Amino acid sequence: MWVASWQMECCGDPFAVGDRVEWTAVDTDDEWFAAALGPEMAGRITHSEEHHDDGREGLLHISGVVVSIAQAWCAYGPQGPDSRVRYPITGTAKFVNVRDDTIPDGRAFPDLHFNGWVVVLEPDI
Repeated sequence: MWVASWQMECCGDPFAVGDRVEWTAVDTDDEWFAAALGPEMAGRITHSEEHHDDGREGLLHISGVVVSIAQAWCAYGPQGPDSRVRYPITGTAKFVNVRDDTIPDGRAFPDLHFNGWVVVLEPDI
């Protein structure tokens, strides 16, 4: 499961390892995840937590216990002729295992951008 940092900054509820959560989720953007997280980690992401349903179809309701949390970081740079638009740079992903969703202060990887959390859930049966 992916939890984007901007979603948590906007209107997320705190979570930690061992917490039971109930989230609304959407399918993932595989191209972005492959670049931002690397192909191996991206392959583990099946859904992205979503706070803003805006009446969209295809939303899932997922619940379970948080088993692990990893902060996800990567570098961004221009791609193509418009240098104002920045994209994840493949091969720059870094991860830090954590116990909760605290947003880091940036000192862990000062040259990288904090994107969010990779969360492993033990789903409810």
